[in-house]
Amino acid sequence: MTVGQTYWKTDRYITNWEEFDAAVRTPGHPLLHRLDDFPHTVLVTGCQRSGTTMLTRLITESEPMVNYWFGPDDELDGALILSGYVDHIPAGRYCFQTTYVNNHQHEYYQHNAGHKVIFLLRNPLSVVYSMLYNWRPRALDRIFGFCGIGQLHGLDRQRYRLFGIRGISKLRRACYGYTGKVAQVFELRRRLTAEQLLVIDYDELVTHKAQLLPLIYRFIDLPYQEEYAAQIHARSMSNVQKLSGREIATIQRFCKPIYQKASALRTPLTIGSY
Repeated sequence: MTVGQTYWKTDRYITNWEEFDAAVRTPGHPLLHRLDDFPHTVLVTGCQRSGTTMLTRLITESEPMVNYWFGPDDELDGALILSGYVDHIPAGRYCFQTTYVNNHQHEYYQHNAGHKVIFLLRNPLSVVYSMLYNWRPRALDRIFGFCGIGQLHGLDRQRYRLFGIRGISKLRRACYGYTGKVAQVFELRRRLTAEQLLVIDYDELVTHKAQLLPLIYRFIDLPYQEEYAAQIHARSMSNVQKLSGREIATIQRFCKPIYQKASALRTPLTIGSY
């Protein structure tokens, strides 16, 4: 594994997503500004809390990929590099986690340097549980702001107009964020070819990793080693049992339809291949 070198252009260091939003996510500043400088890059996206960090780390640590991490948050490191906020000299092939792109999804279609996109789906019970109980409130508010507000309807839309974000319960904010983010896969599927986009399900990946991981590596044109499967784990899959009946009913009502619809878009590579 090659280690890349990164240099700060300014003494205004960015160490969290709030600082990134203030300094980089500004009008007219592309988040994927330097993507074409990294040809044949792998971009791992999907709804937050869907296993994207795990898969990105696995691919990045595979030969002959470049390790570009320089701070405590892998995804933030990649975001700073791709936006051009920091200097990084390309040293090979890269894998970036891009769940942060959120409402800048159009940028995926503005580049043509052979990048491949992996979109991870995950059942909404697991994702919303993780948003509610494993995430800082500020992170939940971010995805609701970027992806969930446009999903509001009925009384929730009126409550938001009257009371702002606090007019929507934390549970519903998580559900709206999930539906808005998962909905992005439909445009990705329309705009990208089968050679450019792979849609897989996290639960399938965990339960059939010995069969699915070689297929993923074939899609991204990387040699596969059997020991990679040891880095895919199922530790968080049982957490949904901690949800209350009311929470489960709400999540299913809001999120199950779009999850089922998105699941139908799974790339044929992952259907009937094991």
